[in-house]
Amino acid sequence: MKKLVVFAIFCSAFSTLKAQETGTFGVSAGINVANMSIKSQGVSVSLTSLVGFKGYVFYDLPLGGSFSLENELGYDGMGAKLNDPSTGTTYTESLNYLTLAILPKYNIPETGLSLYLGPSLGYLLSAKSSGGGQSASDTDNYNSIDLFGEIGASYFLPMGFGLTARYMAGITNIIKDTQGEETGHNSAFSITLAYKFNAGK
Repeated sequence: MKKLVVFAIFCSAFSTLKAQETGTFGVSAGINVANMSIKSQGVSVSLTSLVGFKGYVFYDLPLGGSFSLENELGYDGMGAKLNDPSTGTTYTESLNYLTLAILPKYNIPETGLSLYLGPSLGYLLSAKSSGGGQSASDTDNYNSIDLFGEIGASYFLPMGFGLTARYMAGITNIIKDTQGEETGHNSAFSITLAYKFNAGK
């Protein structure tokens, strides 16, 4: 059922894009500084950040005035690290998502600066746990869908090159089959370089 919902949302978004003739296409790539907040039986687990890749293609659709709607299809490397002081071992949990973001934007006139706030939907492609010289797939321990709230800003030069920064906060519990005893949420701060192919047209 969840896969059907994701498929329907993707089809709806790209049908909308196909129907539009004005707007700006582009690509963006950079890094996620990701983390996870884990609670088990009311106790929080202390984790450290993990750097992952972030990349996406986007279509920025003008809505009138200073507003537009940025639609993104991308890849997000998420996860976290756990340091075990008793053994000196660092364990890494890496999660990889296919993400779809729909972000209403306010474009500040004559500045190249934009501010945005909106949702994104992530579909888990894979998860891997590693540490102590060993690694194993961990995909079955996580829910396949994660819903994020995103807030950020971008700055573009007239020739189309730009820089973006945003924060992604996971809303849904990513831990599977916990019966309410354990919760986990993704988060990430990202910085990317971007390019608009038809800037200024």
